Amino acid sequence: MIIISLRILGNQLSEEFQVKLRHVLLPLAGLALFPIPAVADNGFYIGAAAGGATQDIELGGLPEIEEDDTAFKVFGGYKFDMSVVDLSVELGYVDFGEAEIDTAVGDFVFAPTGINLWGVAGFELGRFDLFAKLGVIAWDIETTTFAGTVSDDGTDFAVGLGAGFNIGKVQIRGEYELYDASDVNVSMLSMLSLGLVYPFN
Repeated sequence: MIIISLRILGNQLSEEFQVKLRHVLLPLAGLALFPIPAVADNGFYIGAAAGGATQDIELGGLPEIEEDDTAFKVFGGYKFDMSVVDLSVELGYVDFGEAEIDTAVGDFVFAPTGINLWGVAGFELGRFDLFAKLGVIAWDIETTTFAGTVSDDGTDFAVGLGAGFNIGKVQIRGEYELYDASDVNVSMLSMLSLGLVYPFN
């Protein structure tokens, strides 16, 4: 089902994003092969994370530029705890920081933010969790130049991989997320983060 959906969506994604998508989504496709038993335990959770974000930027006829900055996100979700595969629905806000590029006509500053919605599937391996994510992001990118500030927005697809380590009720979570972007100048966003998750169950 996941593979069929990706084929339908393929024509809407950039070629570069599709290449990275295949590598990131292989574990998620593997999870779909396992049967899902009855629900054992459910619960809400919240979390926050910080790390580094990369913006792939294209300005006119110049080669693609990658710019890095500090990023953060906050999120909450609901987990369906299965005995084999855990499924979650997650909603969050992400700030990718700023990318500043010096050009002959002045500085360009790109400041993307977004609201994302994820479907998450993973395994529990003792105190460790391994998971993959597939979702969408409603992004907004403010671009500041010598002429002023303009804003562009849109909705695109996103994928991610992560791992968590449970200490009591709190989980330390590390993640890599990749976001397609159809902005005029910013073609792709990615984020590598480390954060904490607190469940309410």
